[in-house]
Amino acid sequence: MLRLIVILGITGVQGSSVADAYLSSPGWKIRGVTRNVASDSAKIWKTKGVEMVKGNLDDVETLKQAFVGADIIFGVTDFWTIFKDPESLKKKKPGQTLVEYCYDVELQQGKNIADAAATVSNLSRYIFSSMAHAKNSSNCKFSELYHMDSKADAAIYAQSIPALAGKFSQIQAPIYFQLPWEWGLPTTPQKAADGTWRMAGIGPGNKGIPFGHVRKDFGPCVKAVAESEPNTNLFAVGEYVSWSDYLRIFCETQGFKSGGYEELSYDKFCELLPGGLGHEFAHNVLFAHEFGYEGSDPAVVRPEKFGLKMTSFREYCEETDFGALKGGM
Repeated sequence: MLRLIVILGITGVQGSSVADAYLSSPGWKIRGVTRNVASDSAKIWKTKGVEMVKGNLDDVETLKQAFVGADIIFGVTDFWTIFKDPESLKKKKPGQTLVEYCYDVELQQGKNIADAAATVSNLSRYIFSSMAHAKNSSNCKFSELYHMDSKADAAIYAQSIPALAGKFSQIQAPIYFQLPWEWGLPTTPQKAADGTWRMAGIGPGNKGIPFGHVRKDFGPCVKAVAESEPNTNLFAVGEYVSWSDYLRIFCETQGFKSGGYEELSYDKFCELLPGGLGHEFAHNVLFAHEFGYEGSDPAVVRPEKFGLKMTSFREYCEETDFGALKGGM
């Protein structure tokens, strides 16, 4: 008899990776949850044999229906979808910043997923994509890292639900290898007038930052968590790469000459990325440098515990078409 895994965010990076991992595993039925079952991406999953159902993270009842019969639930929320939604600016409270509003919405969505998962009587494992609690891990030094703490607080809430006791685990994604150019960050390698390629970013160029090929490696990590004991907290890091090495490896694999990395001040970074975006991304890196991206939880494990082979940044660069990503070089 087939077991059922229900995957939230199946049309996104993390959920897609989880779906791929279970599509290649015999004995599993996959149900994907999305707001729009008529979207092109949803239709693609249907052609692969995935059952696609409608669900809304803001509506617990739709999640309860989507979770019926699940053996495993993979839950994920997306702070940045809320951030980019024009309606968010209209809905936030007077005096509230956009990132504070996004924290409130994402936390409630995380609670909604946990509440719905708690109603599934035969559930084996609820795995939530969380992050470190920056405020707690830094003794309040990083008390306004909203896109991290919204997920961390949602995980704390899930752990408080009696019906999820012995069923809950977490997985933390690293910074995506492709993040700089997907967001148009200053840390995107840029060709200078002299023909060299340069980067500008937050933090020193020689300190390692936890990256990973999330689209490829995250799914196998989720599967390993699902097969492990409950209360597992896996930091699915691929490789620590400094900004200087990031640029060097990028240039070496593409046949370019590196022009070096420039460290920007926090204020300058926020000026380049206004509206709270620069603040969140800058503090994200600075928190990782000082306290570790996975935070202070001593129970956090890494992929090597499960014998997982993670993609290096060099491997990622060698297999990636940067011309298509950057609109041609």
